[in-house]
Amino acid sequence: MDRQEERRAHLALANRVRELESQLASATQQSSAIDDSVSSPASHGKGTPSTSNRTRSFTQYIPADTGSSASEPAPESSADAIATGLFDDQPSHADIGYFGASSNHAFFWSITSSLDELDKQRPDGQKLPSRHAAAKGGPKRLPLPPVKAITSERDASRQNDAFPGRDIAIKWTNCFFDTVAAILPYVHKSVLLREIDVVDSRTATWQSCPSGTQALLSIVFAHALAATEDGAAEPFYRRALGLLDEKGLNQPTIDSLQALLLLASFQQNSQRAQESITTQFCTVRTAYQLGIHSPSSYGRLSRREKELRSILWFAVVQLDRIVGCALGRPFLVPDQHVRIRPSEALVLGPQSHDGDSRSYQMIMMFFRHIISIHEIMGNTVDIIHASNISATHELNLSELVSHVMDLLRRLEHARSCMSPFELVLSGVDMSAWSASTFETERHAIVLSLYHYRATMLINAPLLLAVLRSISSISESNELRMQLNVAMSILQTYLQTIDSFHKLLCGILAQQRLFLRSNAVWWLCNYMAVSANLHLFGFWLISTNRSDPFPLLGMSSSEIEVLMRRTLDTLKLVGGSSIMSRKAHRCLHKYLDLFTSYGELFVVNNSLLINVPLMKVKWQDRARTKTNQVGDAEPAIPAEPCASGPWLYGISPSAMAATSSPGIWDGNVDDLLAGLNADNYLGADFFAMGYNISDFDATGFI
Repeated sequence: MDRQEERRAHLALANRVRELESQLASATQQSSAIDDSVSSPASHGKGTPSTSNRTRSFTQYIPADTGSSASEPAPESSADAIATGLFDDQPSHADIGYFGASSNHAFFWSITSSLDELDKQRPDGQKLPSRHAAAKGGPKRLPLPPVKAITSERDASRQNDAFPGRDIAIKWTNCFFDTVAAILPYVHKSVLLREIDVVDSRTATWQSCPSGTQALLSIVFAHALAATEDGAAEPFYRRALGLLDEKGLNQPTIDSLQALLLLASFQQNSQRAQESITTQFCTVRTAYQLGIHSPSSYGRLSRREKELRSILWFAVVQLDRIVGCALGRPFLVPDQHVRIRPSEALVLGPQSHDGDSRSYQMIMMFFRHIISIHEIMGNTVDIIHASNISATHELNLSELVSHVMDLLRRLEHARSCMSPFELVLSGVDMSAWSASTFETERHAIVLSLYHYRATMLINAPLLLAVLRSISSISESNELRMQLNVAMSILQTYLQTIDSFHKLLCGILAQQRLFLRSNAVWWLCNYMAVSANLHLFGFWLISTNRSDPFPLLGMSSSEIEVLMRRTLDTLKLVGGSSIMSRKAHRCLHKYLDLFTSYGELFVVNNSLLINVPLMKVKWQDRARTKTNQVGDAEPAIPAEPCASGPWLYGISPSAMAATSSPGIWDGNVDDLLAGLNADNYLGADFFAMGYNISDFDATGFI
């Protein structure tokens, strides 16, 4: 009888196991069906674990070469997907998370608040319709990206992430040091090559090296493949992510810290910036655990080990500043914790660890200059962005002018000390540049981009302060003087935005892979959104400016032309990024709404003054001109600056196509509906060759 009961128990257990296996298979199929569906925006972006769930998803990593497949992550919306709601026509009530004063999110909220305040001061019959009310007839959200884009990340788990063998591993390592490593000098090539030889001489599998070394090699391979092959990097990124979970970091090593730094950069440049926040936390914690923040811990180390630890500490601080400035978070590493000075720690001598002393010396000089820029950016957030503790700017105009002038003076001093690099800060004709020229000038270009980033960060609160002042100019002579100084600073800044736009267009037109191979795609895409937001602020100041206000150096029509060009560039650099597309559509609608709705009324000393709004629409500017034969062809708007003809934008025919009459009269979804997957993910200029994850949100945030 006992045996019969035992058999029944075994049979019931076996049936239960089969039932659970069937349910698991069914759930997996349903998850795949949901991922592939384009019927519901809410179903998209759930195939990737959120940053808060990352450690639970990878507590035990099973390599693909063991024959076991990785388990599917739990379906839930990521923070990246939620944050895209900022630019929805009819935003949901979902909490998109905290974004402090230095973020693009906070700037957008501030500028829309200024619009609301301006509209409240107009008579009832002259109020503008809200953007949300004007968005009738179109869907609330952009359509989902093509199925190929949605499924690429899920399919990556099924691809091979095994150790590729010695020859291929060396090839990928060389590619990494030819591209990203020149900008992120966190690893020595000789060390990686030695580890590859060790793996190959033992079992030629990942089991031949510690988990920290596995993670480092995996993320190096991912960076190399991201710069050369579309989609092939994802399995190695997933492997590195799994190895750097809570369990893997219980006993941190220098290898794991290097891997975390490279992982954060990979996430940001593959449209996962929100996910990089978790990586940032782990990076700072690991650095403190290893003691690399403390010079006293370097006592018994060799010169080479001291220099490596100094580089890694500055890299940790730099990552902290990048994430904090862009996503509006308080810094995890306070300025007073940075006790090591670059001039003392980073040796610029002739010796190199990898044989090429001249190249190594240039990289170290570049890295020191990058450190100086991020130091200024960190001070900027602490001084004029309230350390991102608040989402609004609380300093008055007089205080801001003083701080902004001091920070700009420091930034200019840093620029003057950047020898031997000559920054590209003015109109330079890049049309004749070859690939080798971009290779030679890569450090100067990247330094220029970070210089522009710091300039935008410094000027943003001053722009908002002036925008708040346009409805109530004080009679105080002191405040008028401060306003004159502020407008003078902003006039220079407006020209700086134009110069940045030219540089970005030159890169896109001549060497579009530059952004990916130098780990600056996210930087450029973020700044493209910032530039458009700031130009919209300039345009509002110009169109609402009353007579006592100083001039900006450009008319409102010239600013609008520049903004529309910059919006087109945002669409190009953003590629398939949903956030970039939403920002593009939202700002286009705002601009079209204001340029087509009668007249604005501004308040000056409590009196309503009728200020005619610029009524020349974009399609009117692109009106046809008749040549001598009588044929009509579209006329490209003249360059708004007096610096000569337009050199760096899209070709005249392409620009005319994107700005011709009627193309933006309807919803942008109508335009995008006619495009297929190749338009977003192919090798053409628009696609930029990027895969997307979730809603591709982090192209913006």
